[in-house]
Formats: sequence, structure tokens, C-alpha cells
Amino acid sequence: MSWLGGLFPVRREERGIVLLLYVLLSVTVIANWVGKVGSNSIFIKNVGVTYLPIAYVLAPVVLLVASSVIFSLVGRMRRRDLFIWYVGIVTVLSIAAQVLLPVTDTDFWFTYVLAQVVKDTVYLIFWVYAGNLFDSEQSKRIFPLFAGSLLVGKIVGGFLAAALTPVIHSDSFMGVEAVGFGVAFVILLLYRSHLPEGEGAVNLSEKTEPKSIGQRLAGSLSGYKLVSRDTLLRPFGVNIFFWYFLMQIANYLFAAGLDAATKAGTLQQSQDDYTLLYASVYTSGSLVALFIQTFFTGGLIRRLGVSVVIFAFPLWYLFTFGAGTYFGLAAGAGLVIAVLLQAAERIVVPAVHLPATQIIYNQVASTVRPRARAFFSGGLNAIAEIGAALVLVAGAISASPQAVLAFGTICSGLFVANTLNVRRALGRRIIENLRSEDPELRRNAAQMLHGEGRAVPTTELQGLLGEGSADIEARVQHALVRRGKLRMASGNSE
Repeated sequence: MSWLGGLFPVRREERGIVLLLYVLLSVTVIANWVGKVGSNSIFIKNVGVTYLPIAYVLAPVVLLVASSVIFSLVGRMRRRDLFIWYVGIVTVLSIAAQVLLPVTDTDFWFTYVLAQVVKDTVYLIFWVYAGNLFDSEQSKRIFPLFAGSLLVGKIVGGFLAAALTPVIHSDSFMGVEAVGFGVAFVILLLYRSHLPEGEGAVNLSEKTEPKSIGQRLAGSLSGYKLVSRDTLLRPFGVNIFFWYFLMQIANYLFAAGLDAATKAGTLQQSQDDYTLLYASVYTSGSLVALFIQTFFTGGLIRRLGVSVVIFAFPLWYLFTFGAGTYFGLAAGAGLVIAVLLQAAERIVVPAVHLPATQIIYNQVASTVRPRARAFFSGGLNAIAEIGAALVLVAGAISASPQAVLAFGTICSGLFVANTLNVRRALGRRIIENLRSEDPELRRNAAQMLHGEGRAVPTTELQGLLGEGSADIEARVQHALVRRGKLRMASGNSE
């Protein structure tokens, strides 16, 4: 029973709302994942992989607009109702995408962009609502369950897409997305009275949020200035740029590799083969990620520390982009390299990199943290994806995927080098926070000191002796003893 309680750490009075939200998130992720697999397949096989970079520009632009609308509504309506309206609108748009598919070729673009934007905004809208329902103590227990439901949804969605492909083909997958979101919409309506309203602290500034494009851009610029002034967030933001920039290039190379491997037979057969291969890679990757996340990630972070674990992702890209540059994307090696590149997003990021990077935010003041997250996950994400699209367009014009791979290798090397900067900045920030007057920052820094001791300079640690509370003093002494720079008996540094 204690083992089961560890896997499902929800108290009796919380079970109803947590189970309902878990089901809603799982259903919407499953539905979107089926729609995403289908939209990718029909776009690649009907429009062509060479047009994918253009779609990579369109989708982030639409995402920026959608995110702006969502955030403008957060302070103006109940978040429960915003959640319901969002699910209802996605249901209607998915129905429209399915109905228009045989009518006009333009719908290939609409379907692709819709599935991509829903993939990002469904998580956003869920956390906008759920993140307002639980306090800090509850969040530490419950939010990992919701994070796990994302992987479960992707796994089930992948199996469902593979099972449905021989029956209804990928041309009908947007209809499946519409059905899934329709089911979620009905659940929300039926249980609306059981869901908290989810209205946060709406102050006057939120009520009078600027509406003009100029004012919104000024707000984004202030967010950029806030991040750029922070000595930890500045290199961390560069890492996030490389993260999304390289991931989008890898997505394109993965799509190109799958397209090259599934050209045999009729258009329908080629489309079905692409769908099955795409779904199998995503599903198997999510299964591996779920296994690693469940049994290894926590131990790795505790044993090695965040400052070491964050190297896994950039090093993976350095080796895989480097292998692609050396071997090329010819038949045989091409598909293997494409799958290995995609494994970074499917396995390394959800299993290791994302949990580690989320912990870094704890070393930033609570007043800055939400704006930093919004800037990184919104504006910087879109800028990186658009930048990757422009690189891919240049590669397509030059007809040289090898040049794109070589450029990816160089950027991966810069990614690794900048991660060293993040590691050093994290070490310095831990020292600063141990001296901070903010009790939350002191507590977070003290908790990280044990695992991140290697990132903190020894001289800086020695300078903390005698400055802090008894708890912090004990943690500093323990870190110095582990380095052989302090004798516990004497209590003096050597």
C-alpha cells in the first residue's frame, strides 16, 4: 500500500478533482496525438516535405496569436469556463478540418497548423486552469501525476493511431481528434458544477491589460529586459533557444527520413506506411521516456545534480548531428540517424532534460519566475522555431541537407559550451541565494547544495562559513568535507 501511495500520492478529499482532471488531460492529449500523426502524414505525402519549413513559420506565428488571446482572457473570465470554451472551439475546428479535407488542398495546411498549435495550447490551457487550484504542497504531490498523464496520452494515442490506420486511414484522423475533444467537452459540461471556478487573484492591472499591438510588444520587450538582466536566466535562455532551434531542425530531418523510407506503392499506401512508422517511433520513445522518468530520473538528479544532468540533451545532439554530418542521410544510415535525432525530443527531453531544467527556475525569485517561464515558452520558443525554419529554407534552396546537418553540429557544440555557462551561473546563484534575505530562495539553494556542490566554487563555499543559519552552515560544511577541504573535527577550512 505504501508503494501504491508513492505512485499515487493523492489524499482522499483530492481524489475526485485530480481523477477528473487526469482523465480530461489524457483524453485531450490522446485525441490531439492521433490528429497530429494524421496531419503530419497527409501534409508530408500530399504537400511535400520541402514545404515543411514554411509550415514551421506559420505554426509559431499562429501559436503566438493564440497564446496572446488566451493570456488576455485569463484575467477576464473564470478559468474553468476558459477551459470549457477552449475544448469546445478545438472540437469545432477539428470537425471543420475533417469536413474540408476532401474539398480543398488548402486544408492540408490548415490541418497541419491546427494540430501543431493545439499540441502546444492544450498543455498551456490545462496548466492555466489546474495551476490555480492547488497550493505549493499539493502541487509537489499532484503535478507529477499530470506530467505523467502527458506521456500516457502520447503512448495511448500512438497505439490508437497505429490500430486505426488500416481501418480508416490517416485522412480521417482529424475526425478522431474531434471525437476526443467532443468527449472531453461533454465531460466538462456534465461535471461543470463539480469543477472549481479557478479564478485567480485578478487585480486592477490585469483588468486594464493593454490591448494594442504596440503595448503588447512593449510588454514583451520588458520581459526580455527582465530576463537579460538576470545572470542565471541569460545563459539559461540561450540554452532554451538552442533547445527549440535544434529540435525543429531535427523534426524536419526526421520527417524527411521517414518520407524517404515510405515512398513505395500508391499514395494511400505510402501515407499509411508513414503514419505507422511515425506512430511507432513516437510510441516506443514515449514508453522508454516513461520508464526512465519513473525509475531513474529522480535518482540521477539527486546523485549527479542538475548541473550535470543538463548536459545529456546537448551532448546527444552533438553526437547525433555529428554522425549525420559524417554518414549523411542516405538509405540505411539516414533513417537510423533521423530516429536518433528524434529520440532527443521523444526520450531525452521528457525523461531527463525537462525535469532538470524545471528545477533551475527554483533559484529565481518568485516575482520573476512566472514572467521568465512565459517569455521562454512563448516568445523565445516561437523565435527559435522560425529561425530553424529559415535555416531549413536556406538548406532546401541549396539542396544540401548535409550542410544543414553540419550547421546543426556546430550549433550543438555551442549548445554544449553554453551549458557550461549555465552550470557556472547556477553555482554562483546558489551562493547568492544562500546569502539572500528571501527565505524561499535560501531554502531552495540549501536543498540544491548537496547535489550541486560540484558546480559551486570551493572558495565561495568557504566564504559562507559562519555567515548563515545552523542548517545552512551544516550543509556548507558537509559539501566542503566531501571535497576534502574541511575537517569535521577541527571545523576549520584547510
